[in-house]
Amino acid sequence: MGGGLKEKAVLAALATVVLYAAAAGLWFFRQGGPKGEWAKARAAYEKACRKYRDEQNLIAKKARWIESYEEEKTRMPIFETGKNTDTTWLAKMDEIAAKNFIQISNRQAGAEVEAGEVLELPIEVKNWEGALESLVHFIYELENSGAGMFDVRAISFKPSSKTGYLKGSFTLTCAYMRGD
Repeated sequence: MGGGLKEKAVLAALATVVLYAAAAGLWFFRQGGPKGEWAKARAAYEKACRKYRDEQNLIAKKARWIESYEEEKTRMPIFETGKNTDTTWLAKMDEIAAKNFIQISNRQAGAEVEAGEVLELPIEVKNWEGALESLVHFIYELENSGAGMFDVRAISFKPSSKTGYLKGSFTLTCAYMRGD
């Protein structure tokens, strides 16, 4: 057993090579191996392909979207330039609320906001009261009536002191355009 210095050096070199190979193998397999990296790359490629196809689809449907926009634009109310619109929108909202048994006691129109070609007027209703069914009918009629283009942007409610009623607040946005 008393090998020479040359044999010990060869064994030490061989042990070092084996340890380096083990370390490289461990690192390689902890990284997920070739299959893990390929799977990640394939998933990223497929995701990019799906996104590309979706964008191509949207571009192909551009004419349809423009036509739909133009059709909606024709239904949008048009007010004279400089004319105050808040009284018109407040009256329409109050009319629809009364028709659907929603009592509004504190409301205020905000400042007109420009959103591209369209103008929006937010109405803050700080205090309303009514039954849940009445509220649903009120919101449905607002968003689907021909009285204007309305959108309930935010709503909050809680039980009222009256049994079966709710009270709360909401923000209603009215959309329109300006013309001569």
